[in-house]
Amino acid sequence: MYNKIAQIILNSGKATGSSGVYVAQPDSLKEGLAGKIFILGEIGGKKADGEKIISFLISDLDNNYYNDEKILLRGKIEGLKVENIFEAALAKTNKNLNEFLIHQKIKINLAETSLTVGIIYENKLHFAGFGKNRALLIYRRAGGYEIINVETSAENINENKEDGKPLKMTGVFSSVISGEIPLGSYFIFASESLPEYLSGREMVEIVTKLPPVVAAEQIKNTLLKMNTYVPFLGIIIKNTTDSVGQEIKEPIEEVLSAHNSISSLNYTEQKTEQMLAPAGIISIKKISNLIKSLLGSLKQKQKTSPKKVYRESISSNEDEVPKTQSRLELDRLGKLNLPGANSFSRPEKITLKQNSYRFFFNAGKLIKLSPNLVHKSFWAHISSTLVGWAKKLNLKNKFLLIGLVAIILIFAGSIIWTRSNSRKQKATDDFQTMVASIEAKENLIDSHLLYNDEEGAAKVLADAQALIEALPRDKTYQQEDYNRLVAKLGDLEKKIQKIITVSGMEKIQDISNLNISNLVYVSGKLYGVSASSVYTFTLDGAEPTEIKIEGASNLKDAKYDGKDLIYFRDGGKIFKFNVKDSKVSSLDIKDYNEADNYSGFSIYAAKVYLASQVKNKIFNYSNSTSRVDWLKEEANLSKTTDLFVDGRIYALASDGSIKKFYIGKAENYPNRPLAPAVSSASRLLGDAKQLYIIDQAAKRLAILALDDGHLMSQYIFDSLGELKDVTVDDTGKTIYILASDGIYKLPF
Repeated sequence: MYNKIAQIILNSGKATGSSGVYVAQPDSLKEGLAGKIFILGEIGGKKADGEKIISFLISDLDNNYYNDEKILLRGKIEGLKVENIFEAALAKTNKNLNEFLIHQKIKINLAETSLTVGIIYENKLHFAGFGKNRALLIYRRAGGYEIINVETSAENINENKEDGKPLKMTGVFSSVISGEIPLGSYFIFASESLPEYLSGREMVEIVTKLPPVVAAEQIKNTLLKMNTYVPFLGIIIKNTTDSVGQEIKEPIEEVLSAHNSISSLNYTEQKTEQMLAPAGIISIKKISNLIKSLLGSLKQKQKTSPKKVYRESISSNEDEVPKTQSRLELDRLGKLNLPGANSFSRPEKITLKQNSYRFFFNAGKLIKLSPNLVHKSFWAHISSTLVGWAKKLNLKNKFLLIGLVAIILIFAGSIIWTRSNSRKQKATDDFQTMVASIEAKENLIDSHLLYNDEEGAAKVLADAQALIEALPRDKTYQQEDYNRLVAKLGDLEKKIQKIITVSGMEKIQDISNLNISNLVYVSGKLYGVSASSVYTFTLDGAEPTEIKIEGASNLKDAKYDGKDLIYFRDGGKIFKFNVKDSKVSSLDIKDYNEADNYSGFSIYAAKVYLASQVKNKIFNYSNSTSRVDWLKEEANLSKTTDLFVDGRIYALASDGSIKKFYIGKAENYPNRPLAPAVSSASRLLGDAKQLYIIDQAAKRLAILALDDGHLMSQYIFDSLGELKDVTVDDTGKTIYILASDGIYKLPF
């Protein structure tokens, strides 16, 4: 994924017209070939008409762009680019929009209409606009970030030629701006109102320090504090991947050198802050200048004679130059043929040059003297000088000096305390705002679950989890709120995943010494399989009956054929046990080869079905016949662990996903891997309505609908020491669980 995208929609219902933000969500194939379409618009006029126009733009541009045949031919036709296809689609949309407005007899207020449409393809951006929407780029520069209005900085190309002919576009969108999103940068499309209420500095601080989804929420919360009547729209795009698909870890120097001319915006922003600063705010710089002025006046009073002021000498004789005047300065002034430094007619730019010169001149002196700063004698001299100067002050000036120092300390302490409290309060407010956003999403998840919309609930859950990871956890109250929210999201996640944690089940049989590995329910009885025996259990807890299997040493994978027989595997042998007369016989099949690594085993219509991970095959066997390759097409069965057959074959993979086959060919089956993720799903059972997936390692039983594979429920048996097997009665209303210490009963 080249970019992360978040939307901002705030107070859209309070607009006089209609407004909206749309970001397409195509499937992975379309996104890989053509990227994502986005639309941001405000339509002036009647609200109903505006909604019609926005809906038309979304459907028409989506159809013209994604259904263009040239998208599938991009890799085959030289010179065919995404921007060419987008421009052609936009031209069609322009024409169709004009016809739509005429046909529907819709009139819109163009002065209050702003539209931006575009596509994001990998790290490239192509967009067109009409009206007052903003396109802002935030990029790294000189260790920080700067912001630029892309539309005013884009190079204006009057002719976009293709095959030697100028490309003309008529209608609302008259030109397309194209280019790459700089690595590690952010792109913001916004309505005119958003940057008017949120300064560039605030926008940079929020967007560059938070993930796009969290940044969008923070911007909305900030804007709500300022104005609840103005609609705000925006799209935040963060570039996260370079042109070869690698995730960005460090900023690239080439990006930092782009748009050098924008550095002048910092000066303009500082001047604007000075003009808009409230009068009551204390300026540290002003206080510092005031203190220097007071100390200078006190020092001036201690001098016995006034300082002489020398003007520049007109004479060229160097001996007549006063000794207090810098000879170097006079030489320089003489060459410039300008008035002296004390002259009111001296140009401002020369004063700036002079101050700059003196700064570097004095800085050089300071560097030369810097080694003295580490000697005690230097500081002792400074201290004695200050003490001596203070002693020479009269009593009145001493009190004034003490009072001044006290005032300075009080002011400094007050400023530090006020700023510290302000920062703490802001951090608290921001934290509470994020907590409120997460709680709102938790309520939204409950709403989705109320209407059985698990997919919608899962999307909101992902957003809430992204927000909660951005919560600070430095303070005790923050950690408490974090733990509370995590616990609530955990419960909601279990609801979405339909997880039921089971404890306190009824134990109907103790089997601690029997070493049973499989369990099968048939006609009111349970049959347990050990290494060389079959045990018959009644449901009243009576002692089991044992039947030894001659020639067996490692019985496993017990499967019931739905009639009278239970089949077992034992190395290269297959046994069948008749539940009516308790007789055991071996199944004589040809071409049975244990080296094929059979990992799935099932019985249907007196035939044995085995899946081979090694050969990616499903074989069926019948008495006295050779095995048959059941599949008629290639399939990946390398992770298959078990089979269930009812005329169709369902193949279970270790991650809990299921593949469905019919008459030797794969069928579409929308089953997905289990969540939370598993890697050791081992057994698959089924009946007329449901499939049962057993994950022994996770002590989990997942139940799916047989027809469409949707998840119905999941049971977690935490209280069991070891889960070995599960079987279900004929009615499908009771589960029997085989654990290492006994057999348990659980009603659905």
